[in-house]
Amino acid sequence: MVAGVLYFVGCAGMAELLLPMMSNLGGHVVLGLAGLATLLALVGVLAKDAGRSARLGAAGYALSFVGAAVFSSGNLVEGIWLAEFGTGLFAIGMMSLLLGVVLLGFSMLRGKVLAPWSVWTLVVGWVAFLPIANSPAVFGHTFLLSLLAAGVWGVGWVAVGYALWLGKGEIDRRPSRFR
Repeated sequence: MVAGVLYFVGCAGMAELLLPMMSNLGGHVVLGLAGLATLLALVGVLAKDAGRSARLGAAGYALSFVGAAVFSSGNLVEGIWLAEFGTGLFAIGMMSLLLGVVLLGFSMLRGKVLAPWSVWTLVVGWVAFLPIANSPAVFGHTFLLSLLAAGVWGVGWVAVGYALWLGKGEIDRRPSRFR
């Protein structure tokens, strides 16, 4: 849940909507922290999975872990050290994380790892993020669309965190005659 909130706040900072409190560079640092929180969320999902998502899930986890680590590193490098190669790391991490989360989402649905409403929120949030977030580059410098995209993106991680916290969506492991 923390990752979802940090994604929204970080994108708002990058859009310079929080200027008295946070600059563009501060937004990158917050997004870097959101990536680290995503790593923790992925560990929670992996612990909940217990091998139910098979090969597709393993590929999704691997891409998501690598993507979150590279995404986080890119944002922290750009926000703290002002290094331009942070943008490249950010882009590579974002694409890897997007592909990983989509694969992971479908494998979690198939393996019934989490409640479907939380998984669909995550997948739709990630898939909707890139076109909406990049629309300011096409339509001008309106960052409200980017902030909307970050909200959708963040809601996905909040939903997964909430589902993990509730513990719902677990498969009943008792034999069918005792259910």
